[in-house]
Amino acid sequence: MIALAGEHLSYRQNFMDLDPTYTDKFGDPLLRFTLDWTDHEYRQSEYAREIGLKIASAMGAAQAEPLGGRAPYNVVGYQSTHIQGGTIMGASPESSVVNRYQQHWDVQNLWVLGASCMPQNASHNPTLTILATTTWAADALIERYLKHPGGLA
Repeated sequence: MIALAGEHLSYRQNFMDLDPTYTDKFGDPLLRFTLDWTDHEYRQSEYAREIGLKIASAMGAAQAEPLGGRAPYNVVGYQSTHIQGGTIMGASPESSVVNRYQQHWDVQNLWVLGASCMPQNASHNPTLTILATTTWAADALIERYLKHPGGLA
């Protein structure tokens, strides 16, 4: 089997918000996730599919069937995803939720770690990037914030 993974860039039309209809058992709104593929992802997939078929043919594959198509995003059939974003890390509180150390701009003793701070997913398995940014944040917390509490950026 030949498997290929591509990137999914952030777009304004892909977002998370509080659902106006559905609530949890406490009556609080659930998180609603709005996402779909764009022409960029479809073209990227089609290009990768053609490369995969060429590789399979060169390897003498007995069967090579392209998968995919232009179906809308569906979380049910796409279980190996790494959706991220929602608390974007950035250079200013006007355009992001946390600073470069993953410290919340407005609540300085709140640190948000993980893939939610990354607006892009350049490929599969963002684990090493998450570990690197978490180590960076932990170092800032221990070496800077605990010695002098306050905003670090």
